[in-house]
Amino acid sequence: MTVLCLGYFDKFSRFFLDIKKNLQNGSSQPLDFKVYSIHFSGFLYTLLRLKFSSWIALKARFLVRRKKASYIGIINETKLYKNLPYNDYTKFHLGLNQYISKLALQLQALAYIDIFDSIFTKSKPNYLICVGDSRMSIEIAVALAKQNDIKVYFIEQGPFNTTFFDESGVNANLSIRKLNELGTSKTYSDSGFDLNHNTTKYKRSPIYRGFDMLLIALFKRSKFYPPDLKFADINTSTLKTTKATNPLINYNTNHKIVLLVLQVPLDVNMIYHSPFFKSHTEIIKSIYSNLPENVELIIREHPLFIDKYEKSFYDFSIENEIKIDNLTSLNIAIESSDVIIVNNSTVGVEAILNYKPVVVLGNSFYDWTNICLKLKNKDEVALLLEKALSYSPNIKSIDNFKNLLFSTALLKGSITDKDLKSSQYIANHILDHR
Repeated sequence: MTVLCLGYFDKFSRFFLDIKKNLQNGSSQPLDFKVYSIHFSGFLYTLLRLKFSSWIALKARFLVRRKKASYIGIINETKLYKNLPYNDYTKFHLGLNQYISKLALQLQALAYIDIFDSIFTKSKPNYLICVGDSRMSIEIAVALAKQNDIKVYFIEQGPFNTTFFDESGVNANLSIRKLNELGTSKTYSDSGFDLNHNTTKYKRSPIYRGFDMLLIALFKRSKFYPPDLKFADINTSTLKTTKATNPLINYNTNHKIVLLVLQVPLDVNMIYHSPFFKSHTEIIKSIYSNLPENVELIIREHPLFIDKYEKSFYDFSIENEIKIDNLTSLNIAIESSDVIIVNNSTVGVEAILNYKPVVVLGNSFYDWTNICLKLKNKDEVALLLEKALSYSPNIKSIDNFKNLLFSTALLKGSITDKDLKSSQYIANHILDHR
């Protein structure tokens, strides 16, 4: 059996290697298991443990340098390469930063196509396991895997100390979203998950990510550095814009409170799954201008982006005296608010499962119309906010969604747990479906 894994950082390589261990423990069948990493930290983690390791982004960069003339000829002559629309795989990265060279991304895409085509031809893998479903290398690997009838699984960190595990994708591409589109009425039994269960996290060495940050700082403006890694890990280079957090806020007021929960500004959810808003400034302006009377708007920033959103966002919040609360615990802030608004953050599903009225602005796996209020037209924000103030969550539908979610898409245990659980389930699933 041959299993190929494609991930980002050291924490994912650790998770992959635990899948390998469980596969070996569960079967005497010969196992060819290889980990390919987009970032150096993932490559280094497996390399130091004397396992097969490949920094796939750099490998593609070297191939571009060797075949650049040939690739430019392909770009000038056709939009398909080995039956793949290579331009489509540049969209996510162009969305991250408009200053990234489109030609450099096109060249990198062609190199990835050649690399994965060669890998799949030689290794003939039975399974491909990917972290997430975006980024150029992953999208290309998945497309070629499907052409070669290779079984693909997607994993990602989930809410409530869980791991997403799905055959269709993650985020808005999860299989569970298709069930909503089909209007399923089946009732699912209680999955037995504890939403408040906490686990011990493993002590992750800062050295691995330190190397990633150092390489980005030194080479991100050079032609040597892979273009699909430039500006991709924006937390490492984003400086604080302002100091905007208000003192501890009192939620016990005489008026209704709407809590707007922000997310990482430039990730797949904002680029691929946000049809109406492309920035948090657009979101806050739309929500504030459409607030019903006697309703207060409070902002909650993503913990990794406190004081780091665009300057126009803070200018607008200061001008209109909109409070930003990062001090109250998230659970208390959600419980104390009358309505929760998200674009497509995982906080949305946490609020829904706590039976709070939730307004969803973008596309997400939990945007079922019978458990939340979904924005379907940008001109209907005012109507949706007015409706949200009197909205009563359907407890039966939410419980059914919860049980479906935990029985079909989420595994117990986090990718960063000290004692991994979900990796064992994935290994058992593969062994049971050979």
